[in-house]
Amino acid sequence: MIKPLNTLFVIADGARARWVRHSRAVDDFVTIKVMTHEEPPQGHPQGVAFESSTGRAFNIEPARDAARRSRVKFAEAIAEAINADPAVREVERVAIVAPTRILKTIVEHVSGPVREKLAATLAKDLAKTPDHFLGRWIRKLEMG
Repeated sequence: MIKPLNTLFVIADGARARWVRHSRAVDDFVTIKVMTHEEPPQGHPQGVAFESSTGRAFNIEPARDAARRSRVKFAEAIAEAINADPAVREVERVAIVAPTRILKTIVEHVSGPVREKLAATLAKDLAKTPDHFLGRWIRKLEMG
């Protein structure tokens, strides 16, 4: 049987992140740290224009940019938290699991020592997945 490597998993989305490790005591994955972020309210469209031929109103630009910027800032904060986390020094490997855009931002902002230990990434939203169901997705990342 292949022994799992000592891996720290960071599982995130635009509003939450959690640090997960494999616990030998319960032979399952357990969350050891949680980080949350509240998104700004969605608000109203930034403007309304009227079509000249029909007089029908339509939105110029949805007010989603603020929420998108907020998620990017949170992803950067996750990377900073990973960089500062003493648990990273104790593990052999780090794996990051997040939706594609969040994953890309986190990976871009992790520091050199973390980047050296970054062994795997998975572009998947598992942030709300209970610990006991994570093995299905991340066990193969743990085995190296």
